[in-house]
Amino acid sequence: MLRVALLMTAGGLCGGCLIALPVQAVAQSLPAGVSSYAPAADAAFPSWEARIGAAAANPAGRESGLPNVGAELLSPRAFTLGDRIASAIVPRFHIGASANFNGTRYAYAGATWTIDLSKSVFVEASLGAALNDGQTGPVVPRNRLNVGCNAGTREAAGLGFRINDRWSVTATLEHFSTTGCSERDSPRGPANFGARLGYTF
Repeated sequence: MLRVALLMTAGGLCGGCLIALPVQAVAQSLPAGVSSYAPAADAAFPSWEARIGAAAANPAGRESGLPNVGAELLSPRAFTLGDRIASAIVPRFHIGASANFNGTRYAYAGATWTIDLSKSVFVEASLGAALNDGQTGPVVPRNRLNVGCNAGTREAAGLGFRINDRWSVTATLEHFSTTGCSERDSPRGPANFGARLGYTF
């Protein structure tokens, strides 16, 4: 009988300890700004981005009205700085192509600078080298651009909106510049207006 009483007493004490432990853990104070249900560490933020979209080719000029399809891959920043504005100085690198089945097509690579205006809205600028298959030489069809030469630079600007952590949409203006490569008949590269859907992974 004494053994039974001792076992019951020990069991009661252990049960009380088990009940008290979670209560004590909840009662302990957490560091400022930390939630009791927050994960121990933030997951690594994905940083590569793929974009695909469509644009109107060179509105109000030669090759205007032709559908244009573009795709682009952007790398993560090589490093980030503590300040949001300072981080915008560090570019991401990109490679992409612009396809037009009846007009000038080109491939490009370069750097993209992104500035976050808010958590959802951002602006960006891109600059790089590009190659095109446009019309050159003394005879150019009336409905085609005279690009002057098949190498030049690509400049682009964008206004974007992040739908969530993965998806974004960006309104874009891009221009293929051949300025200085030929003085014949005022060569001019295409300027495309469009939008792209981006996926970050």
